[in-house]
Amino acid sequence: MVPQSQISQLLSEHKYIYCYLNNKVNSDNICYFYPHMKIAYIFFALVVFLSQVNEVKAQEPDLSYRLQVGESYFLEIDLQQSTHSESVDSEEISFYNLTRMEFNVDSIDTASQFHMSVRYRDLLISMLAPQMGIDISSALGKDTMLTEMVEMLEQGTFSIVITSRGELLSIEGLEELFAPLASLEVSDTMEHQVIMKSLEEAYGPGAFRSLYSVFVWIYPVINPMSNWTNDISYFFNTKSVKMVNRYSLTKSTEEMVVIQGMGMLNASKEFFETTGMGDVKSTVSGSQTYDFHMDPETGWLIRCVSRQRVIVETTILKSNYFPPGLKIPSYTETSFEVTGGKLDLPREREKR
Repeated sequence: MVPQSQISQLLSEHKYIYCYLNNKVNSDNICYFYPHMKIAYIFFALVVFLSQVNEVKAQEPDLSYRLQVGESYFLEIDLQQSTHSESVDSEEISFYNLTRMEFNVDSIDTASQFHMSVRYRDLLISMLAPQMGIDISSALGKDTMLTEMVEMLEQGTFSIVITSRGELLSIEGLEELFAPLASLEVSDTMEHQVIMKSLEEAYGPGAFRSLYSVFVWIYPVINPMSNWTNDISYFFNTKSVKMVNRYSLTKSTEEMVVIQGMGMLNASKEFFETTGMGDVKSTVSGSQTYDFHMDPETGWLIRCVSRQRVIVETTILKSNYFPPGLKIPSYTETSFEVTGGKLDLPREREKR
């Protein structure tokens, strides 16, 4: 082994490159460079660093929609919901809703906004509330009126305009789809009112905006970004509540882009209304989790699993049945299974 004194002399006199580690003497790594090699080494390190940065950038997914004019895309939302109310009757409500929406890209304007026509397809809705005497289902033709009204709803189309990040700018023609349903001649007006309210809550403008905002408007304003927040309006039982969704880009491969998130419903807003219980006010709070798998080519959703828990606290203000100030909470648990993709139009035409 070369003595420490001789090493120091060599480094001092000749300025050789020398990397030395002597575990017995000290634990420091000491590196000395030729003066003319310092610049070369720094340049080499810089080249390596920049190449790694460019590689990372190349791997970052484009967090936006890249849809094509003339193409159609679909979302199929399987919703299962249960509600428990701590009222006198301890009401239990079970609700199931299958919603399929088909989006056709009609045009893309100079601002890169997508103009789309949308239609509902293969709708299925059922609700069971024994204490309220409600048991309706559009499956298997059990309820003729409900089945007829659902089929009418599936015949129409409406229009939307969205940005490349998914923000919904406008919606036209959806309210008009419900006009023929409202004017339908029926023998049981009470059943008709229950069905109309159920369909509007499941497929009306507020419901569409909510489902769309939750499962389509998910991309950030600035791209690329690994963590971001979107504020949306969410309609729960026709009540518009502010919802803050926070997302994280967790994985990106050739097959999918994985985005996970959590949404929080703001409980600060109070709603005042007159119900069968009397004059009441209510607040809505809750949370929702997301696990999105997105198509790296188009940006469209492949699959999403989501869970939601909502608490509605109703306070009696004036009533013939309950004392003022009585608080009645209700809890709603909802699970969403969502699938999506590009439509194979020739195959879809064969189906129909």
